[in-house]
Amino acid sequence: MTTAAPITRLTPLGDLPELLSVPEAATWLHIGTGLAYEMVRRGDLPSVRLGRLVRVPRAGLTAMIGADGRE
Repeated sequence: MTTAAPITRLTPLGDLPELLSVPEAATWLHIGTGLAYEMVRRGDLPSVRLGRLVRVPRAGLTAMIGADGRE
């Protein structure tokens, strides 16, 4: 069984999974988890809800930071 490398601020955008947990997105954005959940609640951080789970799509991060995905 292969485990994925932990997500850090230095993880290239293209290496991120399609859906990140809110804490993973917070780590990558270099913000606190509480702020990330607040941004999700306000709609500032794009997210999808899968039952009780909240996930942040990589495409949403790309749009939010204005990257074109070539990183």
